[in-house]
Amino acid sequence: MVNVSKYGNTVSMRGYAQNNPFLREREVLGKTIKRIREQKKMTQEDLADKAASNVSYLAKIENGYVNTSVRYLIKIARGLSIKVKDLFEF
Repeated sequence: MVNVSKYGNTVSMRGYAQNNPFLREREVLGKTIKRIREQKKMTQEDLADKAASNVSYLAKIENGYVNTSVRYLIKIARGLSIKVKDLFEF
């Protein structure tokens, strides 16, 4: 499990995500991205390349660990060749 530092303390990413709002929405969004990516037979590396991003951050989004920006979601949607609204059909 990945650890992050928050205010000098080390907590697991899972613990960090659970103590933040919108956990359910982050997890559903991440699963949606992963499902579409896998339907298109893309790896995380493939999508990261097409979205001009890094694999680590993409993995955190797919696992619901981080809140991300609209800008980043646009990059993901373009990398998947879909509309941004398709990421929010949940």
